[in-house]
Amino acid sequence: MKANEKARFDVLLEWAQQHGAELHPSLEIYCDDVTKFSLRVKQSHNDGLEGGFRAVSCPVSTTLSYLNALVDGPIDPASPQPQTGAADGAFPSRFLQANPPHVIGRFFLIKEYLKGKDSFWWPYITTLPQPEHLDAWALPAFWPDDDIAYLEGTNAHVAIQEIQANVKREFKHAHKLLKEENFPNYQDYTQMLYKWAFSIFTSRSFRPSLILSTPSQQYITGLLPADTKLDDFSILQPLLDIANHSMTARYAWDTTPTSPPACRLVCRDPYAPGEQVYNNYGTKTNSELLLAYGFLLPATPDLHNDYVHVRKRQTQTHDEDDDDDTTKPKDFLISLRPLRHGSSLAGRARLSSTGGGPPSRLAGLPCFAHFEPALVDDLAQAVAAGLQERHREALERWNSFDAGREVDLTNSVRPPPGGEVAEVVERVRGVLGGKLEGDLERLMACICNSFTMRSDNYLALFLGLFPLTALAALNGHCSGTATGVYKSQGICVSTSTCSQYGGSTINGGCPNDGANVKCCVMYQCYGDESMCQWTNTACDGPFRSGQYTSKH
Repeated sequence: MKANEKARFDVLLEWAQQHGAELHPSLEIYCDDVTKFSLRVKQSHNDGLEGGFRAVSCPVSTTLSYLNALVDGPIDPASPQPQTGAADGAFPSRFLQANPPHVIGRFFLIKEYLKGKDSFWWPYITTLPQPEHLDAWALPAFWPDDDIAYLEGTNAHVAIQEIQANVKREFKHAHKLLKEENFPNYQDYTQMLYKWAFSIFTSRSFRPSLILSTPSQQYITGLLPADTKLDDFSILQPLLDIANHSMTARYAWDTTPTSPPACRLVCRDPYAPGEQVYNNYGTKTNSELLLAYGFLLPATPDLHNDYVHVRKRQTQTHDEDDDDDTTKPKDFLISLRPLRHGSSLAGRARLSSTGGGPPSRLAGLPCFAHFEPALVDDLAQAVAAGLQERHREALERWNSFDAGREVDLTNSVRPPPGGEVAEVVERVRGVLGGKLEGDLERLMACICNSFTMRSDNYLALFLGLFPLTALAALNGHCSGTATGVYKSQGICVSTSTCSQYGGSTINGGCPNDGANVKCCVMYQCYGDESMCQWTNTACDGPFRSGQYTSKH
């Protein structure tokens, strides 16, 4: 860590501790080459730390959120209940009433940033990525257009467009109100600062109901306007938010009432000297991590995090910060590896959080192993409803045959060929296959366009390979490699399939047009076809001519 960086974090630690925060004496703040500012066990702590230690705590009095805009300063649940009138707020009453809490919270962060050293939170704000250093904080929604173009055809690109539209609309409305109210220095509240505040809250904040004790929640509920709920906004936690994400980290956010009221990160894993200490942001997919935090988790034999999110066709009316399940469109997951594979942590968490229980007999068929069972069952019901009554009755009878028992995903009894259930299965496969083939075609077209600008970008291609795995499961496994037919992510792909994207095949595996491979990255599968991996052994540049093979 550079000397000036260390000085800023030393000031943050001193300020936080003065207000009741704690950092475990065996931990230190350091700068990691990959994760940047992080927490780790001191090298001098020879014995390491056993699981169950309190890594760091953040008192409520140092948090920053919409709540502070209501009182224009720190809040302290241990103090008498403050009055919440318009005169006490950080912004004019009209502004506070006409904007949602998450927008007000972002404007309050901007206000404190503009106050500089006069801000109570200045020791914290100086350790955040600064607005002028765009590359340090910009989430994908605020990347340059040329970089966003690489995500065309993916879930992330659709979400980026929604975020951009929301941010533009929110800022325009809020800034107009400040101007009309002749708020001091309203012109300093720029759209760039709003994007910065959006990124800070999105990537670092916590849900109040998860990090506040019951007494603190009761205190804070007393501050809120009548039409505002506790989780309508999020909270920044200085010092505690330094801990980075590990999807496999075992942890707890301890909110047991203490004095002062605080949230404590309890690490249940042991850590060795010099090892980074992690928080856990939850079982978010790579698509969600990319949008909210700007990073992806690479696949390992024990963990993969690559999923496609599929939504039903319906009008989305909710705000991006709205977690109300009654208004949020239902989305389903399609997984790169089988959804119930041991490494599919996000997929398995989704299964346990959507009502639990085994999948239906139909959803448990091997051809649907990469699809969230709720998606398969939802489609099956819709398909059956569009057929005859006998199809619905046959599907119900067949699904109820082993109701309440775990479905064997590898040896599920297939429906009788030619019957009503088999017809439903084939139609569901057709719907899913058509969806994936359409997505893949659009994605590949976007990839080809991207490669004309820059040939060393992997991101869009990897995001686009997901449909191939799911298609492989839908169509059955490839057996052997025939002349002119190759395996890509477990699906049989012919030379004609490659050539329609401008590629040919060489060395029995790598499609090539003489310069850049435009499609169909090929390699041989081994064992479980969903576990295929690849290496390039003779390429002079990413996706240029060379041999792609499986690696064990």
